[in-house]
Amino acid sequence: MGITRRNTIIGLGVLAGSAGLIGGSGAFDSVEAQRSFDVSVSGDAGGQLGITVTNDAIARTEESGAGDNEVIVFSLEADDSLNEDAVTTFFEVFDLTNNGSQDVEARLDLEDVEGLTFTVADDGDNLTDGVGIDVGETISVGLEVNTREGGYTEPEGGEPHQITIIAESDAAAE
Repeated sequence: MGITRRNTIIGLGVLAGSAGLIGGSGAFDSVEAQRSFDVSVSGDAGGQLGITVTNDAIARTEESGAGDNEVIVFSLEADDSLNEDAVTTFFEVFDLTNNGSQDVEARLDLEDVEGLTFTVADDGDNLTDGVGIDVGETISVGLEVNTREGGYTEPEGGEPHQITIIAESDAAAE
């Protein structure tokens, strides 16, 4: 078969069609793209579980630690000292608000702390046992300090006691 104008045109057409099939399939191995984005951190009141101090006579928020995290500091002035051998109750010390999109079960973990009890202010339920908080709901938390024998004692070395608030949705608990 000789080289003719017709064979050349057919050959170029087949070559162009093959290149189109190979290169134009839409498949690729990698893509690199640059995008900009902003990351913001919300304070305790605006987080998924909002924490807001409501009794500034015994509690306040302070910035502390890496990234200026907010911490709640509980303290009593000298004039407001706790009675010895007594149980002192403070109602509505701070609020917990479910700002998330799912109902949660919230509980408090007190590590090696005797004589402190955090309760739901409305009904007195112990927060270490857990309490349900619906989406958008706010519960008020109270504090009970028991200084009777075997009760609350100041931490050694001036270090503050640590509490952890845990909130889990039904989906996370399964």
